[in-house]
Amino acid sequence: MLLASLIVLGIIVLLTIFSFVLATFFANTVVHPTNRTIEDSRQVNMEKLGFDPQKEIVDNHSVENFEYQSQFGYTLRGRIIKPSTPHADEKDRIIILSHGWTSNYMRMLSYGKIYQDLGFTIVSYDHRYHGLSDHTGNASTCTMGLFESQDLIGLYNYLKPKFKPDAIWGVHGESMGAATVMQAAKDMKGLAFVVEDCGYSSLLKQMASTLKNKHLPNFPILNFGYLILKNKYNLDMKKVNAVEALKSLDVPMLFCQGSADTFVPASMIYEVYDAKKDKKQIKVFDGSKHAESIWDHYSEYTETVTAFLKSYNFV
Repeated sequence: MLLASLIVLGIIVLLTIFSFVLATFFANTVVHPTNRTIEDSRQVNMEKLGFDPQKEIVDNHSVENFEYQSQFGYTLRGRIIKPSTPHADEKDRIIILSHGWTSNYMRMLSYGKIYQDLGFTIVSYDHRYHGLSDHTGNASTCTMGLFESQDLIGLYNYLKPKFKPDAIWGVHGESMGAATVMQAAKDMKGLAFVVEDCGYSSLLKQMASTLKNKHLPNFPILNFGYLILKNKYNLDMKKVNAVEALKSLDVPMLFCQGSADTFVPASMIYEVYDAKKDKKQIKVFDGSKHAESIWDHYSEYTETVTAFLKSYNFV
């Protein structure tokens, strides 16, 4: 009897240790992702869309590079890209692009072209621990939208004086970038609209889905992961919750996602869509995987965004 109890106890201890090791690995992967290079993102966009984002969107346009000092003590780097032809009413229109986990500003220029062709100025920047922005000190981790959303609010307030007071401001985010804009939008005073693509409804649900995709149990791996992220990296997953943030958002919003998305489950688009009380549109792109709708359905994506903007008289 004693031997059997000891064996059971030993198994429990081993499973607990194994779960903790896995949780540590996943936590480290979340905050220290392997990021794409700027050139790699450029090449992928060229392959998928058939145009060079650097040449089409940046070169031969007026570009102002900027460095924004985050309230958290690091530098975010980006660029303000003016359109070839401003809108006929001469009103400033600005779109801030927010990239996803492991990505960078170049990736988001595929979306930026849609807006540039409509007379928008593009603001494309790199989040902390990504692209050309700081990777060290207080920026030595990615926080999946927690501190990134506060950075976005600060960046928006930093940029506003550079444009006319009656400017039309929008934000467009992808994946983690979409979670970031959904978290931040309610505190971006004067924001006109939001477009989100494949953003997760909450970080806890996203991590649970990731474990499910890996055929691993939530308990106790997710529990250990939560404690590690909170205590070691100051990342409280409970605070990254787009559903809660959207309940108080009162600006028009377009929700997009691919129907074949399994990384951020396609069902999450309905969770965030339902959380927004009104002034909302939704588009699910048939057959597209995570963050690939823009590649698979570029013309349809362009038409969807354009129709959304026109329906609220933003263009």
